[in-house]
Amino acid sequence: MAVIEVKKVTDRKMLMEFIRVPWTAEIYKLDPAWVPPVIRDQVRFLDSAHGYFFEHGEADFFIAYRDAKPVGRISAHTYGLYEEKYDRDTGFFGFYECIDDLKVSKALFDTARECLRAKGKKRMNGPQSFTVYDSVGFDMMNNGRMPVIGNFHFAHWYAKHAQIYGFHKKVDWFCFMVKKEGINWDPLFKIREELARKTNVKFVTSRRRDIPRRAEDVKNIFNIAWEGNEGHLPLTDRQFKTLFDDLELALIPELGIFAEDNGKTVGFILSMPDANPGFAKLNGKLYPWRIPQLIWKLKTTKTIRTVLMGVLPEYRQQNIDQILILMTIEIGIRLGYLQADCSLIVESNLKMIGALKYVNADMYKGYRIFEMEI
Repeated sequence: MAVIEVKKVTDRKMLMEFIRVPWTAEIYKLDPAWVPPVIRDQVRFLDSAHGYFFEHGEADFFIAYRDAKPVGRISAHTYGLYEEKYDRDTGFFGFYECIDDLKVSKALFDTARECLRAKGKKRMNGPQSFTVYDSVGFDMMNNGRMPVIGNFHFAHWYAKHAQIYGFHKKVDWFCFMVKKEGINWDPLFKIREELARKTNVKFVTSRRRDIPRRAEDVKNIFNIAWEGNEGHLPLTDRQFKTLFDDLELALIPELGIFAEDNGKTVGFILSMPDANPGFAKLNGKLYPWRIPQLIWKLKTTKTIRTVLMGVLPEYRQQNIDQILILMTIEIGIRLGYLQADCSLIVESNLKMIGALKYVNADMYKGYRIFEMEI
């Protein structure tokens, strides 16, 4: 009988072992939809000295071994900012990876559960790695399709593991794809022009050198605009810097569109090319000889992803969001892109989902966050 043991990560060597579990356990060996995370970035993200999360949160990491070989991993974490805003009863699990073995899965969930109970938590929610603006949910829809940049792919049996253990649905997040083909865009672009004439707000595209000075506006508007969204917590300065630094490297300047009222930024939409096919080729390592492949994929992809968007609440009755979306599509088509992903959108955000249906967006992928009483 196989011996299953779960050990807590206690040093940097074990942290590296934790990060490498998807490779060492060969979870995605035959899965073409997996995009391996860059190991260097994962190390920094999970390092308590550098990762934004550890300013306000605590995390324990665990590795499952079967006959002394790594076969799974999980985190159990708590976040002070969440507790201040929502409740002090909820703890989280994340970074879940596991071979398709229910005994190993149970051992991992049991360990996270006991860890959170020891901290006084009454509810376990996840996967969130670490917050709703990081990697969330297990694939529940179109799991065999490679996600776009910034989203993640997980083994198709993970949702089964959660459900068998006793988790129930908390909330679903969806990805929408807007395609050039299949719709006559000219009438919609004319509607966009008409909507723009009805507002005093001006819409400007950015230049690359202007992007850094826009960062503070983007952060402030995002934090205000998404208030009330499922699980929303204002991005901290360090969290936003991590996100924006990565975005700035690949952002398409013409698709950084800002809404301004008398020089004041009141809304924005930022899009970038889908680099995931290129990152898949890296296999987690930024070797110099692999970088040209990544750059080539960035230049040749026909897919973009709208990564961040926000409009100040007092301007929402002026159709600013619809104008920004339609401008992104129009400029994207002109630049040669064939489709644009808008994600992640929580199922309760009916206004945004309605705006996307207005442009015939296809809800093509979904992720589910689970929850259970502990």
